[in-house]
Amino acid sequence: MLNNMRISLRFIGAFLCMFIISLSGAGCSAVPKVFPPTPTQTPTATQSLCPGGQPSTAIAAIQGRQHRSPLEGKSVTCVFGIVTAVRADGFYLQDPLGDGDDATSEGLFVTGVNVRQLKKGDAVVAIGGLVREVNPAGPGENSLTTTTLQSQELKVLSSENALPAAVVLGEGGRAIPEQVICNDVNRFASRSGLFDPEEDGLDFYESLEGMLVQVNNALAVSVTETYREVAVVADGGKDASLLSDRSVLVLREQDYNPERLILDDMFINMPDILPGAQFIQPIVAVVDYSFGNFKLEPVEKLKFKQGSPTVNAARDPSSSELVVATYNVENLSAVDDAQRFDLLAAQIVNDLHSPDILALEEVQDDDGPYNSPTTSAAQTIEKIIAAVTKAGGPKYRYLNIDPQRNADGGQEGANIRTVILYRTDRGLKLARPNEAAPAAGLQVIENNAQALLRLNPGRIGQQTSAFTQSRKPLVAQFIYKDKNLFIIAVHLNSKGEDDPLFGDRQPPQLFSEVQRQAQAKLIRNFVGDLLAAEPAARVIVLGDFNDFSWSLPLRTLKESNLSDLIEVLPEESRFSYIYEGNAQALDHVLVSPVLKESVSLFSVIHLNAEFLPAERLSDHDPLLVYFEE
Repeated sequence: MLNNMRISLRFIGAFLCMFIISLSGAGCSAVPKVFPPTPTQTPTATQSLCPGGQPSTAIAAIQGRQHRSPLEGKSVTCVFGIVTAVRADGFYLQDPLGDGDDATSEGLFVTGVNVRQLKKGDAVVAIGGLVREVNPAGPGENSLTTTTLQSQELKVLSSENALPAAVVLGEGGRAIPEQVICNDVNRFASRSGLFDPEEDGLDFYESLEGMLVQVNNALAVSVTETYREVAVVADGGKDASLLSDRSVLVLREQDYNPERLILDDMFINMPDILPGAQFIQPIVAVVDYSFGNFKLEPVEKLKFKQGSPTVNAARDPSSSELVVATYNVENLSAVDDAQRFDLLAAQIVNDLHSPDILALEEVQDDDGPYNSPTTSAAQTIEKIIAAVTKAGGPKYRYLNIDPQRNADGGQEGANIRTVILYRTDRGLKLARPNEAAPAAGLQVIENNAQALLRLNPGRIGQQTSAFTQSRKPLVAQFIYKDKNLFIIAVHLNSKGEDDPLFGDRQPPQLFSEVQRQAQAKLIRNFVGDLLAAEPAARVIVLGDFNDFSWSLPLRTLKESNLSDLIEVLPEESRFSYIYEGNAQALDHVLVSPVLKESVSLFSVIHLNAEFLPAERLSDHDPLLVYFEE
């Protein structure tokens, strides 16, 4: 009986090799050991894998050396493989032999069949099927497609087979591109003839679509976010481009970190993971694509040693230092529970050292996202101030101009805005208070070689298209040590409209930048007016700019002779936000020349971005700066 089994296995292996040789020219010299059938299910030498002598189709031939299948829209027959993972709407099938070409994937997602009887390790043959490219974001959306086989009939040959060997990503396996996502200009990835998986991250992951891969000594570079995804790098970050000592991967102008591997929770319950977590067992996963990203779907429980990020502390300021901070508090409203306000107050007092001036972004009106006629944020702000006082901090005053209803973007009905808190017990006072109405314009007046605001506080960009459905910068004039100090608190247009990094359109189009650039020009011109009226004016522009220091809007702002303080930090420390595993600086403090000379401390206080969503106040870290004059 045993000899008959060996003869049958050799027959099947040789038969499969002939299939692959006929289609790809690749050789095969041995019976595959990856799918020994159980004795009760062993096909005999007289059984045909496909009825009627139909031609076979290798998975590699369906995938091809490109993003869209060369057989798209065509019917194929006799597609063989091992089931590597099963989900509700289909299963992943992988050829255990392959064609020997790293550029062609050996994996495929199969739909159209009842998966209830299928199990991981089944050796199956799809008798027939239709090759389709499916856009997970919907027809016409800027997303890569996934190659699928819509099967018409499936035959299970055997069960409990060993799975195909997973492709190791990184050291000892296939090198992961560490800088280039796509370097082909004006390219639609799915339709281009250019395909370079050795250099382009976009093509590298496409060449592994649907396959089992293995990541050794993985290191987490983000937290498990709300959607139960976490980013890791292979080999402890050995070949990562810019891995900080806080175990996060920092984004740079020419490097968007294609070595990031995003783990998703399709087949497992994703645990809570923190940056710096070390995985003590190789991660085995299927490569999938959704929501503008290639993702690794682990098929086994993750085992790791948890990371332990800590808040970095800034020294206490001296009595002669002016302390200024900016903080995006992520949709804070009076309807939030008291615990959230207590946490914010503790951070303001203990981590930000009760700054003299604190610019807050994403402060909502008193009833939050409830879409009522309410636009006032008085209750929200008073709750912040009361919590700070309770935590041992000073009694803050505040500047706020309520927006017109649903005119400034953000959550519908929440009337998001920027707010300035300030204290008057350390020598700071508001100059000539004269609050602007919500729709009033703002002008700079020159008086005896000094700049004055006609309205104080006021807002930039009223009645201009640049700030349509976007937060208007709040401007205030203070007096400190008998000198003018101008604060411009900003929250520029969101990046939400921009193309994903791994989308079909390459390079990604930055649609949202158009409005941010228009906003930056208005702010630049306003700063120019201040400095024209008072060349030595002390000007601080700070807040959430929703853009990077090298971006066109930030370059535009710096044309007014402002300096971006984030650039004084080492590159590995330039982040206040982590998105899909990319640590990045969206928050900035820009200062005029006379203030740059007086900076005695500048730091990003890392107390949110590296912590779990349920344990943090916001998704942004605040920025803290001390001035000594």
